Amino acid sequence: MSKKYQFVKQFLMISCIILFLYSCKKNDYIVGGEPQDVNIYKNMSNYDMLKSNVAFDTLVQVIDAAGIKDLINAQGTTFFAPSDYSIFGYLNKRTIYVQNNIDINGKFGLDSLLYYISNNINGTKDSLLMYIIKQPLTYDVLKSEGALYPTGLIGDTAAVSYEYTYEEALGYSSSVSTVPRVVYFTHLWYHYDLDEDNPAGDIPNDVGVRTLVKTSGILTQNGVVNALESSHTLFFYGTKQ
Repeated sequence: MSKKYQFVKQFLMISCIILFLYSCKKNDYIVGGEPQDVNIYKNMSNYDMLKSNVAFDTLVQVIDAAGIKDLINAQGTTFFAPSDYSIFGYLNKRTIYVQNNIDINGKFGLDSLLYYISNNINGTKDSLLMYIIKQPLTYDVLKSEGALYPTGLIGDTAAVSYEYTYEEALGYSSSVSTVPRVVYFTHLWYHYDLDEDNPAGDIPNDVGVRTLVKTSGILTQNGVVNALESSHTLFFYGTKQ
């Protein structure tokens, strides 16, 4: 290998590292550990940010049916947004339940969900409030061990943590000295005493449901939007143990 080739290779590697560190600013949002430019949404509300993204087309319909647009757009609000995949996953699970327990040919589709939400059947309208936290959870206030926050749903609590990750799929690389961090949203079914000795990452599965925030820290005109990973099921349906 020639000295010239070695020099070029080293130069490119160093350039990539510098570029990564430079791009990871406080006003970035993070997609799976990778920083992205946040400014494209700074003049949009939380609701308009969702409406501008095809990944949330169905979620917007659900929000409209529930009539909670103004709550999501309240100043200083953080919204943990389920993707359309989360909604379709919920519909599939509800369909399986219907076919196993009510009608073998039955189906629980989007029309059924929108009807349930509009009429608040089984509290479906109110359940959407579990994704709302009434304060702006920007990176500078989040902790690696996590903290407890009341959600918009009465009596409901979630743990939000900003944790270091060593998973390459989430942006970690041994060639970069800065370990990336990702946000987790843990819905609690039962009370949990959270502290440094009992961090959010150690919450048992029978106490809470830990969900990766796939895209975090999206600053908008009125607050913050965090998009939950697609494997999440709307309302955490079927996860209570």
